[in-house]
Amino acid sequence: MSTAQQIMEVVDASFRARQDIDRALQEIDRRALNAMVLVKKHGNVLAGYGVVAQAFRERAANLRESASHLQANIAPLIEAQMRILQQERLIQNYDQMMQNHGSTLHQQCPGFASTRQAWVKTITVEQDKARRILRQLLEKVRVLQEGVEEQEYVVTSGRIEAALVEASGAPLMRVSRDMGEAVQIVARAIRDYRQQLERLQDESNESL
Repeated sequence: MSTAQQIMEVVDASFRARQDIDRALQEIDRRALNAMVLVKKHGNVLAGYGVVAQAFRERAANLRESASHLQANIAPLIEAQMRILQQERLIQNYDQMMQNHGSTLHQQCPGFASTRQAWVKTITVEQDKARRILRQLLEKVRVLQEGVEEQEYVVTSGRIEAALVEASGAPLMRVSRDMGEAVQIVARAIRDYRQQLERLQDESNESL
């Protein structure tokens, strides 16, 4: 895959992941608020579920904060990839000129060869930088996935609490189910994003 294609795939994957995560986290927060309204309405009977709903909201806020940090790494990664693309195009143009007018260019511009070497060196430096940024980004995604696993645990706790309450169990079960579905949307978005980044990492390693 070309560098340009890699850039576009990373940009698209980042945009999709951020949109899906933001929408799902908003839904999580809304459902948790609905649960807390039910808890307040029924008083001490649903106190246990109130603790769960509050924990759900707090973890959703943590996920949103972690997701926002993903964008901080995307811009430097794309910038590094763009610089690689620029140098690759310069080398391609150079090689084409050398193929067509090599002997003349060597006579008129003997420093051209060293210029090409500088471009190659720049590509190597930028590739190392891009790989480093990519590793940092993957680590942030891993932390985000751990946060989702915590949310899944809270969803399970909520379903248990809802099952223990006879009078209000049904609406709470619906809320818990809806929150669980929202968490799964986040989990899928993060998983797909991680797979995209890992493919880019594999392709980068193959270019060594």
